[in-house]
Amino acid sequence: MKSAGILRGVVMCLAALGVCLSGAVFAAPPAARPLVHDVALASGGMLEGQLFDAQGSPKAGMEVALLLEQRSLGTARTDTQGRFAFRGVRGGVYQLTTANGTGSYRLWAPGTAPKGTPAVAMVTAGESVVRGQYYGSGQQYSYSTSYLGQARFLLANPWVVSGIAATAVAVPVGINAADKGNTPASP
Repeated sequence: MKSAGILRGVVMCLAALGVCLSGAVFAAPPAARPLVHDVALASGGMLEGQLFDAQGSPKAGMEVALLLEQRSLGTARTDTQGRFAFRGVRGGVYQLTTANGTGSYRLWAPGTAPKGTPAVAMVTAGESVVRGQYYGSGQQYSYSTSYLGQARFLLANPWVVSGIAATAVAVPVGINAADKGNTPASP
């Protein structure tokens, strides 16, 4: 009888933990904020850039497109050093697209860029690196497919930690209550 009460308490605690964890395990992490690179435009609205491969070598003869709100404003072809340029560009947020990907760039009108803003857009094209990230409470946690990576991801969620703490308290309380209920009565 005592073991049935303990078993019932453990099953109830595990069920409660499963309900708490199910949303955290199967929910997709929030989308990562897009990375936007700042670039200062040269006089006359000249956007200068250089295209590299994943190893850092210049990519010659590649086409680069300039987009504003998914609308193409023009294309340029890279020279032997991977350099390209667009003229008559205004300040704003644009996308530079190559055959291997797209990057977002905040272009500053001549003379308006913050100090230290680069004057050349460095674009890396190559094989995609897939990496998910969870942004929670201002901190960044990397997520990998290993068990340790998944455990770190789950333990970064305060609801998961609260569920584990509640289970750690509820199981001994349930076991103690089950033991008191099976105490024989004195004659």
